[in-house]
Amino acid sequence: MERDRYPFRAAAILFVSLCAITPYSSNANQGERVISLPDLERPTQIVVEGGKVYFADSRDVKVYDLRDGRLLKRIGRLGQGPGEFSIEPRRMDVLSDQLIVQDMGHADCFSLDGVSAGQIKHPSSMAFYPVLPVRRNVVGFPIIRDDEGSMLPCGRIYDFRLRLIRDFYGTLPALPAAPPPPGRAMEKSDKLLIRDYGDYTVYGNRIYVADSRTGLSISVFNENGFLLRKINTLVDKIKVPRGFVDSVVKEWKASKEWQEYYSYITPVVPEYFPAFMDFKIDKGRLCVLTSAKKNDLYEIIVMDLEGKILEREFRFPLKPNFEYPFYNRNKYDIEGDQLVWYAYNDATETYELHIR
Repeated sequence: MERDRYPFRAAAILFVSLCAITPYSSNANQGERVISLPDLERPTQIVVEGGKVYFADSRDVKVYDLRDGRLLKRIGRLGQGPGEFSIEPRRMDVLSDQLIVQDMGHADCFSLDGVSAGQIKHPSSMAFYPVLPVRRNVVGFPIIRDDEGSMLPCGRIYDFRLRLIRDFYGTLPALPAAPPPPGRAMEKSDKLLIRDYGDYTVYGNRIYVADSRTGLSISVFNENGFLLRKINTLVDKIKVPRGFVDSVVKEWKASKEWQEYYSYITPVVPEYFPAFMDFKIDKGRLCVLTSAKKNDLYEIIVMDLEGKILEREFRFPLKPNFEYPFYNRNKYDIEGDQLVWYAYNDATETYELHIR
């Protein structure tokens, strides 16, 4: 199976290939189950909710049973009608009893059983992180450009008629610049390999905005965009190791894109990793992925919604995407005490569901 390996394309999500194993197996030492998913074609995101696994795939959303990997249903399809996607599904959010799938110019809404429940139009033609309903309003992060041309997601609240209520957050960390079109002559340029993380979600009629520029920081707003509280958790600063750039350049040189792209790039890294690289909310708990690492596992901090730490554990087995940290949310999800992710098995040429 030929896969797009360009890291700057939207479909390029980092898949981690683990050791070749049987289609359904269990690792007794780590309590890990692995289930083969031959129906998956080109997944871009996983969401787990209520014992069901939702995959944004190449032409629909596929729903599996978390217990045994049985395919339960397909939601939507490519097309232009109600409940159809004009582009490949990319970002999904489960909000209470709704599945929200971002599409070109709007978000498609479904019940968790797959029944179409209408659309939320994007307030403008500008790109969004997503748009999500929050009680009677809509929250989104349209992209604006500063004087230097950087792309900055700006937090805004709209009513359901898509009239702007207020700018409520400012801007999240800048997005990477788009690469030049294929065939255009390249020029030498710097490339930041480790970027600050920023994202948001909606939970219980509250908006949670994560921003690593001020440490492990999560701001909580009501549906009208008024700040309720700010969670700031102290974590150790993790210094970027000296060999980090060398390891990345080694991968570049081994890729097919070395001559046409990477050979023109000068890699740049900050002194420290961001304080965190992803967050999720599961059953009233904030689950935060940090850059702390031990025995090839990354740390997950679990907090209550007020920011009190409930547990800290090194259990995340995948290498985070430091350059495009907003992609980390797509690789995995958390359901109760289970960490769930997917990976591509080169030996069997199928995707697999991993549950630990």
